[in-house]
Amino acid sequence: MDLKERDYLLLRDTLGSSEVLISPGRCSRPKETRQDAKGKCPFCPGAEHLTPPTLFRLPEKGNWEVRVFANRYPFFPSNKNHEVYGIHEVIVETPQHDALLHEMPVQTISRVMRVIRDRMSHHGSNERLRALMAFRNEGLRGGASRKHPHTQLVGLSWVPPRLVQESEAFLNMAEKGRCPLCLAPTDPLIIVEEESFRAFSPPTPRFPHESWIAPVHHEPAFANLKDHEIDDLAALFKKVLSALAKLSSQGRESSPFEYNLVLHTEPLNDESGTFHTHIEILPRYEALAGFEIGSGLMVNPIAPQQSVSELREILFA
Repeated sequence: MDLKERDYLLLRDTLGSSEVLISPGRCSRPKETRQDAKGKCPFCPGAEHLTPPTLFRLPEKGNWEVRVFANRYPFFPSNKNHEVYGIHEVIVETPQHDALLHEMPVQTISRVMRVIRDRMSHHGSNERLRALMAFRNEGLRGGASRKHPHTQLVGLSWVPPRLVQESEAFLNMAEKGRCPLCLAPTDPLIIVEEESFRAFSPPTPRFPHESWIAPVHHEPAFANLKDHEIDDLAALFKKVLSALAKLSSQGRESSPFEYNLVLHTEPLNDESGTFHTHIEILPRYEALAGFEIGSGLMVNPIAPQQSVSELREILFA
């Protein structure tokens, strides 16, 4: 089939349960980690004309600290009548081009988290959307195309496989009387916590030192978080990300800390209340190789208990 730029397709694997999104517009996405030859970064102050119009910003007047606009190279078409309709936004986290998220002040991280929450709340009323997700790519192995710090927010008109699997797992566990992310205070996989948020290793980490952060008390939707909870999340997030950055540099001084960050919240059509919103931090020390891709089996050289021990040693040294 001769695809044009906006001919988006959702293909479902007849041999398994996977899905593939054909998104030709992504072919035009720039692949760079530094400013272009003219020294112009479209995410920097003064270059706002190089991006789509601003959808949201903080503060509303004066110099912006956080700016949101539609992704110029979206995963989905914006036509609500299209089968794979969705929204795709860029959240520029700071005016500073070379800033690293784990080195930002807690106040800055909290501001970014509040914007993500508020944008999710805004799009939650879109009747065509079924799922919302935020993600962040850092470094080449993390898939980043631009160095300037930014998070991306997507909304889909269907629930993608990973969220389907998680939703079903939460529901199945709820029928047995428990939530897998409502951990007991003495759980050995807990790394560190603030008053309303807890960081821990998942029992089956896919990546070395993979760490999750979730509310201490059961909360299905990220959009429901209060300001003081967001502040706790930001403080804990900085601690954990800083520890991961330090851990990743041990024996790898010339290698930057590269990772993916994924924020999962309950699907918009899920009224069960069993989902537990959470953030997954996925360090990318190595690229995925043939065995992992061909078998669907992730290989992790570090057991979750060891990961917790190493991170706690850094945090409580």
